[in-house]
Formats: sequence, C-alpha cells, structure tokens
Amino acid sequence: MFKERQSARSRSLLKATVRFYNRNLTFDCIVRNISPTGARLDVDAAYVLPNEFELDIPQRSAVYPCELMWRHESAAGVRFKQNVDPGVSHYSEMAKARINALERENSTLRLEITRLTQLLQSTDR
Repeated sequence: MFKERQSARSRSLLKATVRFYNRNLTFDCIVRNISPTGARLDVDAAYVLPNEFELDIPQRSAVYPCELMWRHESAAGVRFKQNVDPGVSHYSEMAKARINALERENSTLRLEITRLTQLLQSTDR
C-alpha cells in the first residue's frame, strides 16, 4: 500500500548511478521523478537493489544517500535519507570545494613540472 508522499515530485529524465557495498558495485538507472524527499527510478529488473545505497546524479553534481521504499519490476521508489532541494544539491558546495582543491593541486603540480623541466634542461647543458 502506498503512503502519502511528503512532497510533490517533478518529472525528470536524469541518468544516474546506483552505488553500494562501499561503492564497489554500481549500475546505471534513470530518475523518472524527483522531490526533496525521494525519487522514482527505472532500474533493470535483473538488478537487485539493496535496502540502502547511494544515488549519483552527475547532471546535478549530487550524491543522495537513499533508502529503498518499494520495488515493482523495473520501477523503484526511494526516500532520501536527508531532505534535499532537487534543483540545487546540498552536495554542490562540497563538490565546489573539491573542484577548487583539485584546481589548486593541479596548479601546484604544473609549477613543479615546470621547475623540474628547467632543472633537467640546465643539467643537460
């Protein structure tokens, strides 16, 4: 029996990845609708969904911790463990910080490559 949803869902067509067992197992799915509290997924009927997993939606730069609420053939309903705004992920700030850190690291490594290249060229003379 379906319970009342906590919030209205918006139609979507988002490619996503289900990740579980410490991200060692993954498979693709489609998010058909989404809300701040959950989503409906299209998942190949051959795949077994665990009770808890992560839903990675690259188009939103977001990873949602999920709980499986129901499953019928290739459709599955999930509840997000934390309420989120489906338009702006609460992970977006974390993703931005990670990107900034990687850009700084990349810049540092480029400087080190330049320094080592110059050092190598000076020893070849």
